[in-house]
Amino acid sequence: MNRYRQYAAATAMAVCALAAGSAARAADAYPSQLLKLVVPFPPGGGTDTMARFVAAALTEKYKWNVIVENRPGAGGMVGLGALARAPANGYNLALGQTSNLSINPYLYTNVSYNVAKDFAPVVSVASQPMVLVVSADKPYKSVADLVKFAKAHPGKLSVGNAGTGTVGDITGRYFAHEAGIDVLHVPYKGAAPAMNDLLGGQVDIFFASTPAAMSQVDNPKVRMLAITTLKPIPQLPAVPPLADTLPGFEAASKTGLLMPAGTPQAAVDAVNKAVNDVLKSQDLQRKIMDEGNVVLGGTVQEFTDTIASDSAKWSGIIKDANIQIK
Repeated sequence: MNRYRQYAAATAMAVCALAAGSAARAADAYPSQLLKLVVPFPPGGGTDTMARFVAAALTEKYKWNVIVENRPGAGGMVGLGALARAPANGYNLALGQTSNLSINPYLYTNVSYNVAKDFAPVVSVASQPMVLVVSADKPYKSVADLVKFAKAHPGKLSVGNAGTGTVGDITGRYFAHEAGIDVLHVPYKGAAPAMNDLLGGQVDIFFASTPAAMSQVDNPKVRMLAITTLKPIPQLPAVPPLADTLPGFEAASKTGLLMPAGTPQAAVDAVNKAVNDVLKSQDLQRKIMDEGNVVLGGTVQEFTDTIASDSAKWSGIIKDANIQIK
């Protein structure tokens, strides 16, 4: 009887060891199938390009099979809505950004997802600041000059943006609030017409995306007064932070990976670790920075906190400005 008990105990231990080994191998094997990365914008744009850079880096370093699927529409809300309804099996991701995570939910009356309830934040990827640009023939040569002019001429300073509700639009409203000035906001259908009207004198200032500003570096007709980071960036080292004049001022379009809520934490952690690893590559950093971005990375909690803090900031600005799009 004792020998039987010893045999049974040994057998049970062996089965447990086999099960543990199988579980460990299964965990090590993640991902064991195709990963689908949704881009909520059309092919060829900045978000699409960044997603493909990251997907290619994961494939090269880890041999992960990552397919990028474009699901454009409604300012990124169609793609994120699709992610919210996707199976939480560890194989569905999307590259979200400030507009569809921290602005649109407070700007539009009908949004098909709840950021806090429907998504599992995974990792921050990059941040793209805005650049305050003016025509070189304007009299203001600094942010202080600009604010002084605006206070002396209430409602006369016009601020162009690439469209109502864009990060540039909300940044312009944030700037006016923090500076204590009354300005006229002029929306355009994209950055190109806004820049053209700036050069033509139809608008006074424009909060341009970093790539749009970088394309004008050698244009003597454009003056860059400030960037919305807390310190200068390598791509535009001579452009001072707006925070030098308005302490603490910071605004950017931030991108990061999301999974559906309920995704196993092991899968979230695995993707977080892998993306942080590939973001250390100088080649990937160069590609992301060439698009006008600051490379981020970080923990799951840091990205979660970023979404929450950005949502609190931008929703407050939207409420104060009484902006709503049906």
